[in-house]
Amino acid sequence: MMTLATLLGMWIPLLHPIPMPTSARVWMFFPLAAAVAAVYRATRARDVAGLTWPIIRTWLNIIIGMWLIALAAYGLHMAVIRLWY
Repeated sequence: MMTLATLLGMWIPLLHPIPMPTSARVWMFFPLAAAVAAVYRATRARDVAGLTWPIIRTWLNIIIGMWLIALAAYGLHMAVIRLWY
């Protein structure tokens, strides 16, 4: 008989990821970027009063930066494919 304890004992996070569609994994990036931006800005803030807009700006910088990195990697990938084949 399978119990919750045996199911949790058999689940290894890095070897058996939670099954979810690929599109859901992409959408999980936004809260992760927000958490990173909040922690980064909170460690550098002198007071909490003006923390909202710097967090939003940092969050947007992370998202735009990652998008540009992905675009550059895709462009490099396509250039290598065209030169290789």
